[in-house]
Amino acid sequence: MKIAVVGLWHQGVVGAACLVDMGHHVVGADTNLDVVAQLNAGRAPLFEPGLDDLLKKSIGSGRLAFTSDVAEAVRGASYVFVMFDTPVDENDESDLTEIFRTFEAMAPNLENEAVILVTAQVPVGTCDRLVAILQTASPKRAPAIAYMPENLRLGQAIERFMAPALPVIGCDDPATFQALMAVMQPLAREWHHVSLRTGEMMKHALNGFLATSVCFANELGNICDAVGADGKRMGELLRLEPRVGTKAMLLPGLGFAGGTLARDMQTLRHLGDRFDLDTPLLDGAWKSNAEQNRLVLRKLSAALGDLRGARVAVLGLTYKADTSTLRRSAAMEVISDLAKAGATVTAHDPKADRDELERASGFVFCDDPLTATDKADALVLMTPWRDYRDIDFDAVKTRMTRHYILDTAGLWNSDILSSLGFVYDDIGRGRKIGSRREGGR
Repeated sequence: MKIAVVGLWHQGVVGAACLVDMGHHVVGADTNLDVVAQLNAGRAPLFEPGLDDLLKKSIGSGRLAFTSDVAEAVRGASYVFVMFDTPVDENDESDLTEIFRTFEAMAPNLENEAVILVTAQVPVGTCDRLVAILQTASPKRAPAIAYMPENLRLGQAIERFMAPALPVIGCDDPATFQALMAVMQPLAREWHHVSLRTGEMMKHALNGFLATSVCFANELGNICDAVGADGKRMGELLRLEPRVGTKAMLLPGLGFAGGTLARDMQTLRHLGDRFDLDTPLLDGAWKSNAEQNRLVLRKLSAALGDLRGARVAVLGLTYKADTSTLRRSAAMEVISDLAKAGATVTAHDPKADRDELERASGFVFCDDPLTATDKADALVLMTPWRDYRDIDFDAVKTRMTRHYILDTAGLWNSDILSSLGFVYDDIGRGRKIGSRREGGR
């Protein structure tokens, strides 16, 4: 059957390629001409492991094509998947402009029996507004619309689409749910049917829980640093408790980055304001997260002293490993703080999008990690790429002027680095590096 996928960035491109791999005919649509041209050439607009190969295979099958004409894409389609990666503004609030504009373009061209599945990250109640747009264009139509809380993690997106961890679809019409099962049933042993607004709330609830867990782990880690306890080991062992769970996000580190968790935290907080409900837990977590990434600057100041004129090498710029985007990256926030403090920053990342790098500022980008460490007073690991696991630290030591390392992700072996003469620091492991400055200044 023909499926139209509207919105072509991360989740839309992954969804289109995977749906073809399941045997369907797919037309992907987006108004960005450059993205469409790139996709028709078999190249994804951002890095995702295995995605380019899957795109080439899908296009080669003759069952996948991309267009900038949204109206044409939805004509004749039995299903329309709305899969925008919803942008956020500087306050991490969702911008729904493109989604509303797209529905206005789609509405007069939809098949009467078309089923619409929204997976874009939208505030609860948005789907009701989308239904109103459709009914304005066709007053006699009763739109079949559903919401599925998308849970594609960057770096694991293909696997997550083909085996969703949260197989939930929200819709108010049981017939719509059954129609979607014709497409989605093979992906999960059991799909759970909830109301449309419950489906939308599921996404907010999941990301709010994850964000709060991150903040809790980080605050515990900061206390562990103060009292000399190992917060990482503690987090690992807490997972043995069944009420906690084996996948609980309890390892201390940096604050959550990217727009995903922040978007839903902001949505929940705004809903509290809208309905005159206090949200002290969410408000506190939001503040806690904003403070956590400033820990890097505090640790560097404690180890090096005045940061004016200090040279800091940063490894890893993307918001997480196995992706190429710098959007809402913790590394970029830290680099901005370092530049304001007067430090000179050099940086490297193996997959960072070159177009985004050209628009970035506050650092000198180096094509290899060793060059980034030349004459550095400190080395900070921000994104734990596998490429950095086996870096040549003998060479790093000869290049650096001073030898302080801050490993924010716990990627490297502290004993080995200490034996080489580095002053190794991390987050939440109980090391009191700040009490002794490295090398003086």
